[in-house]
Amino acid sequence: MKETSSKLLEGRNDCRRCVRELIELATQRVYLIGTNLEPDLYNYKYLYDQLSTLAARNQKTDIRVIAHDTRMAAHTGHYLILLAQRLPTFAQIRITVTRDHRNFSENWLIIDDMAFMRIKNPASYEGYFSADNKLECRSLAKSFSEIWEASLPDQNTRRLSI
Repeated sequence: MKETSSKLLEGRNDCRRCVRELIELATQRVYLIGTNLEPDLYNYKYLYDQLSTLAARNQKTDIRVIAHDTRMAAHTGHYLILLAQRLPTFAQIRITVTRDHRNFSENWLIIDDMAFMRIKNPASYEGYFSADNKLECRSLAKSFSEIWEASLPDQNTRRLSI
């Protein structure tokens, strides 16, 4: 059996590098949960381009984003919102509604059934990640799915038709 190991993340730059590395590994599923779409980590054209390319390569691409509050991101502009508006078949954004889920304070990025980033303290960008840990990745994905099922489509990020 292959041994897996997590690597520590200490600071914003570590987390940004980790997001980039993990997004490049994605082949089908990208799940993300956080407070406000974390612009310091996820509001980059490179990320948008990678996820758009993923959707173009694989028609089973599934990009799911859960946030507590997207108002500021919707007001100032955010590449994840643009992605969900342009590719709604592949990318969706939902908001938490239950008290327990609204108190969720971590930030997770889950890639397929293999890789993840877990920021346990988003204020100081401290956490860990693994590019090869199926067991923990599946556990996080299961918890993510439970929160997803209890969340609602985000009205702040819907594209308005004229």
